[in-house]
Amino acid sequence: MAVLSVPRPLQERLGEAATESLVDMLRQIESDQEERREVQKEQLLQVLEERFLRHVAESEKRTNAEISAVRVDLGQEITAVRVDLGKEIADVRKEITTQTRWILAVLGGAAVLIPILQRVMAALIP
Repeated sequence: MAVLSVPRPLQERLGEAATESLVDMLRQIESDQEERREVQKEQLLQVLEERFLRHVAESEKRTNAEISAVRVDLGQEITAVRVDLGKEIADVRKEITTQTRWILAVLGGAAVLIPILQRVMAALIP
């Protein structure tokens, strides 16, 4: 609180009691203004806090929405990779099956042809 001093000519004109009353009144006005400033500060802080919390909540909602969108996209990508991988595995299985059939056919043919060739060779070479 500021120290109030009343100029001497005003003190002489008002008198001691009026000067003290004037000083008390000015101090009361200053005190009231200080209280109003404190109340205004509190109100301002409260408004700022509410705005900040609202901003945080909105940011959290946006972030959660983005995370959900990323999860959906990621799930779709994983599904697409699984489908592609399944197709590739099926293609490899088909190739293995085809190659296995050829190998078995060659082995079967060899099993039939080897005895025939042995007889032909035995007949040609005494």
